Amino acid sequence: MSEEDFKSTIAEYLEALPPQFCRRVFSNPAACLAIFRLLSTVGKQLIMSMLYLEAPIRLHDVHQWAKHSHLRTLKSKVHQLRKLHILAEEKGMVSLNPIFREQLRNALTGGGDFSSFGVPYRGGNSDDRIGAGRLARYADERWETILHFMVGRAADVRPPSDSVRGILKMSRLMEEGADGMRITNRGFQFLLQDSASQVWTVLLQYLRLAEIQDMDVVEVLNFLFQLVSLQLGKPYSAERLTGNQRKMLNELRDFGLVYQDEKDAKRFYPTHLIASLTSGSGSSEPAAPSDSREAAGHGGRAIVGGDALGAGARSKIPGSSVVGKQRFSELLAPSEKGYIVVETNCRVYAYTDSPLHIAILNLFVHLVSRFSNFVTGVLTRTSVRRALSHGITADQMIAFLTTHAHPQMQGNVPVLPITVTDQIRL
Repeated sequence: MSEEDFKSTIAEYLEALPPQFCRRVFSNPAACLAIFRLLSTVGKQLIMSMLYLEAPIRLHDVHQWAKHSHLRTLKSKVHQLRKLHILAEEKGMVSLNPIFREQLRNALTGGGDFSSFGVPYRGGNSDDRIGAGRLARYADERWETILHFMVGRAADVRPPSDSVRGILKMSRLMEEGADGMRITNRGFQFLLQDSASQVWTVLLQYLRLAEIQDMDVVEVLNFLFQLVSLQLGKPYSAERLTGNQRKMLNELRDFGLVYQDEKDAKRFYPTHLIASLTSGSGSSEPAAPSDSREAAGHGGRAIVGGDALGAGARSKIPGSSVVGKQRFSELLAPSEKGYIVVETNCRVYAYTDSPLHIAILNLFVHLVSRFSNFVTGVLTRTSVRRALSHGITADQMIAFLTTHAHPQMQGNVPVLPITVTDQIRL
């Protein structure tokens, strides 16, 4: 997830919250940890460097933590933390928000109210538990149903619920037409995003919907941060949830973000769609362009790297969503890991049998032939222009092809042939 994607979702939302609302959000250890995980490497290191400082530190001293050539980057990250109300500055002295500092300490050390990370379900037996593979299939089926509906290929699948259609309309991803709902230019752009960015877009719209319905926004926000902090494959109790949280659970279930058996409403499971948002294990972020050692100041304190502010930064904090030794990338189907091959002559080969993948490719690729698990096509002037007319940008097409490139292409630098990217931009 890019820095701009993050800003257009949670970061800008938090920045716009009044200080008293932020204090309520920061009083939740799970929320503090989720926000921490969403920050860039620079932001994380700034926070960790001040986490156990009881007294404010001079801003001038903080600037010494980076080389002069990276000072602008450091100042930018400090400014972002101030806008998020995590960092406070007064008379040239800076310190962490005391509530955020205390609750992040609790989250990292196991202190405070640990029920903010969910209450594990103790009933039933191990045979009743839902496996990670089944959860992944359930989540993918629900999510792909929504995307099928958006691209107009929902004839053979169950249409999404009213709440899902309402959020699609509110976010202007779809609009009412003469023949029913139809996709908008913004919807075409949405389809080419990675799944994590798509989920963040939906969650932001859900927050806006909560405001319209006069729900407690802080309660909604804290529950979302709780869900992204839960462990994949582990059941959690729904008995202690409030009325608003139960309502959220039912609506998020329609998106495939959580699994809850209608016959056993006492427990629920987070799926990989929401549990991976802050773990970074499903991210396709490119590597940081500069080495952290290169950016280190005197004393080797490297706090300025090339990471973007978003959900792609990896975190090694205990509690990352892992089932045994299986990470999210191992739970995905082979075609989800990377299925597209692009040649220098603009020919495209997709190793997939998914109607959804084929429909999305058809947005900007002229498809030539289709086999049982293989599709061929070509990037033509006409197909690219058609995509541009729908509001899809050249960078989004390139990003989609790069994100879903076949593993054998991932080792190339750059991943896509330069001739292809140049032709798309021209």
